[in-house]
Amino acid sequence: MPPKKNSILIRYAAFAVTAAGLIVLIMLLTRKDKASYEAPPPAVVIAQPETKTITQSLTLSGYIEAGAMIPIVPMVSGRIIEYPVKAGDSVDKGSLIAVLDDAAYMQTMLQAKAAYFGHQSTFERIESLYKANATTQQNYDSVKAQRDAAKAQFDLANLQLSYTRVTSPITGTVITASMSEGAIAGTQGALAIVADLSNLVVRLNVPEKYYALFNELRGSIYADVIRPATQGYSEQAVSRAYIDTIDPYIQSESKVFKAVFTLNENLHDFVPGMYVKVSVHYKTWENVQVLPHSVRKIDGSCFTYDEETQTAVYNSFTPKAQDDNVFIVPDELSNAWFIIDGQGVVFDKQKVTIREPVAIVDYDVK
Repeated sequence: MPPKKNSILIRYAAFAVTAAGLIVLIMLLTRKDKASYEAPPPAVVIAQPETKTITQSLTLSGYIEAGAMIPIVPMVSGRIIEYPVKAGDSVDKGSLIAVLDDAAYMQTMLQAKAAYFGHQSTFERIESLYKANATTQQNYDSVKAQRDAAKAQFDLANLQLSYTRVTSPITGTVITASMSEGAIAGTQGALAIVADLSNLVVRLNVPEKYYALFNELRGSIYADVIRPATQGYSEQAVSRAYIDTIDPYIQSESKVFKAVFTLNENLHDFVPGMYVKVSVHYKTWENVQVLPHSVRKIDGSCFTYDEETQTAVYNSFTPKAQDDNVFIVPDELSNAWFIIDGQGVVFDKQKVTIREPVAIVDYDVK
């Protein structure tokens, strides 16, 4: 072989050896010890469910109303000559609200009275003649009808005269009294509004999906009516309330039905028109195994701890019931250890270490 050709082969061989050496060196330099880089199992905190009684609730809002709130509207019109009431006054059934000028009604009554007495006198004379067969049946009936019509006009005039004294139809509190002496009262406007503050209610718009449930459980459903402290009060006020009525239909456009709850206590803390929050408690679960909502991930899943394999076990289920703080654990998991801290960084069948078992969980934290 010619020397020049041998030289080329030698250079190629040297290059190949050098390249191979570099590859080996790079592999040695970049080689990772798998054991030295393997992350340790995540440390988690575990706890078991606790036995509690929970109540399922629905939070709504509404406004306080008086069970009876009556606008006092006069039956006749006229100038107000007496107006003894003001807002906040307590009144009894029959208490005077206003007196209207009765001069015109008195005159009408006196005229009707005179007409009636005249027709009554004529009727008595014709009646005597009729009994003596001295007049006809037709004449007797005509005079009697005129007498009866006059009596009806007299009674109506008396009634209208009595309407000039306007009284309260209920015992309660004057909510509004915006008129004054000298003002003209009409038959279309209220002289005052009287409310029975001993009977307060809240009227709620309840979503359609609860209609069957409310009717089925109406005897056991109750509510807490809450006046928030943020409404200018230093403390919130609460009253227990019970269902009074449930509308027998669902509103087609809004898909709600109305339920009226009657307040049962602390009525002095509530007034008509006040905004309130209402927690409607519709079903109670006694002695069930529960865990706080914080145990579950955003998608509703959670992890239990397998003591035998020391791994996290993925679980997904729909709780049969829950309240604002906790959910009911399925029966098959009632004795399991749940990962309550660290569940966001583990996956199914992953090895984990336990920081500390927890026997008590803060169930009041949502």
